[in-house]
Amino acid sequence: MFRSEGGELVNGSMPALTIEAILDFAGDRRGSFRSIECEAASHDAYGRPRELFVAFFGVVAATLRKVLGIDRSRKIDAAWQKLLAELNDVIVQPQAQMR
Repeated sequence: MFRSEGGELVNGSMPALTIEAILDFAGDRRGSFRSIECEAASHDAYGRPRELFVAFFGVVAATLRKVLGIDRSRKIDAAWQKLLAELNDVIVQPQAQMR
């Protein structure tokens, strides 16, 4: 679902920025994670539901697991579920409160 126009650099930067934002969100939250909120807001104009962003991060988690061949434990799965819940709170909840 990444942008279909703009060339390989744009398409390549989107996944890279996504992973960088996830790492920052899961870690020190020094600022890169703010791009998640900004992108959710900018995609409001495209009519994309914010819940789609949370689902997208679930897809990222599953893809990383498959690509990296990680045998995840219950602890790692619980950490991902916690991360997805926190992302939901940041992305979806502010929008729901505005309604």
